[in-house]
Amino acid sequence: MKKYRQIIRRSIFLSMMSNPIFVFIYCISLYELYTLSRFGRFHNNTIILFGCITFISVWLTYVIIKSVKKPISVPQQIIEKYKFNESNIKVLQEDGLEIDFQDIKSFRINRKYAVITLRNRDILVLSMIDRTNEEIIIIKKSLNERKIFKSNYKTIWIYIAMIVIAATTLFYGAKIYNDTISYNGKLSWFLSDLKNKKTVKFEHNNIYENGIEGIFADINKEIHMPDKLYVSSNFNLNFNSDGAITSFDTYLYGKDNKGKLESYLISYNNDKSDKITIYLNGYVNADYNEDKLLEPLLGTMKAIPLKDTVSKWNENKYGIIYYGNRSFGYNTDGITYINPEGSTKAASKAYSEIIGYAVSVFVPGKEKIYTPYRYILTEDLNNIKTHTPLKEDKDKSISQKSNNQDEFYMSDQVGYRLEVTGAAAGSRSYSLKSTINGGNTWTIVNEDPFAGKTGVAAGISFLNDKLGFLCLSHSGGSNGELYRTEDGGVSYKKVSFPEKKVILDNGEKYNPFDLPDMPYEQDGILNVLIGQGSDGDYNGGCKALYESKDEGLTWQYVKEVDNK
Repeated sequence: MKKYRQIIRRSIFLSMMSNPIFVFIYCISLYELYTLSRFGRFHNNTIILFGCITFISVWLTYVIIKSVKKPISVPQQIIEKYKFNESNIKVLQEDGLEIDFQDIKSFRINRKYAVITLRNRDILVLSMIDRTNEEIIIIKKSLNERKIFKSNYKTIWIYIAMIVIAATTLFYGAKIYNDTISYNGKLSWFLSDLKNKKTVKFEHNNIYENGIEGIFADINKEIHMPDKLYVSSNFNLNFNSDGAITSFDTYLYGKDNKGKLESYLISYNNDKSDKITIYLNGYVNADYNEDKLLEPLLGTMKAIPLKDTVSKWNENKYGIIYYGNRSFGYNTDGITYINPEGSTKAASKAYSEIIGYAVSVFVPGKEKIYTPYRYILTEDLNNIKTHTPLKEDKDKSISQKSNNQDEFYMSDQVGYRLEVTGAAAGSRSYSLKSTINGGNTWTIVNEDPFAGKTGVAAGISFLNDKLGFLCLSHSGGSNGELYRTEDGGVSYKKVSFPEKKVILDNGEKYNPFDLPDMPYEQDGILNVLIGQGSDGDYNGGCKALYESKDEGLTWQYVKEVDNK
């Protein structure tokens, strides 16, 4: 009985799988599944995909019902004793049961069994184990010639159908798997979001009542963040006149209690959602610069009389921005010292460079009309101590800032920076801004310097007021592209480098150099080092040196250099 059931189920399964309609629907469903994983297009794909899945589900249900259904006219066992006559098959062990050839729909015979399907869909299984080859040939000949042709044709079609299904599964299966690899397709973004994207209900959403701490109180309900956090770029927040926070974004990082780097790309926009969005485990240039500590922002915000400050402007929208410890040069515009009790003292004359952890309160888009308040926390208003940059290189803020991945200063007054305009799945889009007053105010130079591409800023530099370069990295810093401007950042074009392929031990050739540094000038020639990114290990992580004699329009490979 058990063997009989196995044969029946196998026969029904092959019949289902080889049905032309099923093969067609199965191939269509895999194609739709692939396009969904590759491009998304949820609304375009789901109707067809849902229809295909429904059909396959109904088909499988039918097959299951059929496989457990008891036959009406034949025994539920493998028939050992039978006899072929001119017009029928006589079963000798079931009270003389006879199967007329006219009642046979199709059959399949091998050296072990003959599986005969009747017109009433019952299946008769005859044993061929004790039959000789000559007897099997005679049995085949005793059946109707038309049925022999039909059965042989069906067997051939079963093989063709199985090959088509297997090939289609392997082809689209490989493509769908490739779409799970980071940044290769919509599915990879979905999986990345599933793993790294967290959302938190924003409840403490009034800046007057809850302060900045309310944001982190809500986040820490779901995510335990390190006590010591650093700001990668800035902390930017907007709110209404009634104190309701309308949006904010920042990129923070720090070490957990095991010393492991943790990063948090945080954003909120009340026009899109009532939840805070946090992306974990993104690429960040974690230099743990004390000038970028988050704590001074929290301490200063506790002291600022925010409602009284913005009431002087009588506007509907206000903003707060924090860059960490920064220099204002000798410019005292808007500089306000504040102690923990909230008492303030405006800076009048600067006898030394003004440096401090400044929190700016301003009216977005009207910085030239209303001078922002730039609050710097101090313990004693009568004995104000100027903060100094805390990095090892303390020569000047110019050299310090020029090493940032997203900010570059040509002088103490003129600078450029990349500012995040959007974020998703660990990647960001940017705008390019410039300043001519040491960072007091910024204006947009280019709203989309990377022409729609997203990633993480990996470098910015200008060799003069026209010629400059940007680098955008991808896949956690494993590769990136260099962009060049010759009009001061108004437009950028992607730079192409001739590939330098190396030969591995197995004879395979590939180009390991795919993450450019910032170009530099030497003896009138531009040079650039191209590294291997976070996933490179060729020749000790060496870099490729390229040079350009036409200000970066074209480049030539020079040599490999050690990664120092």
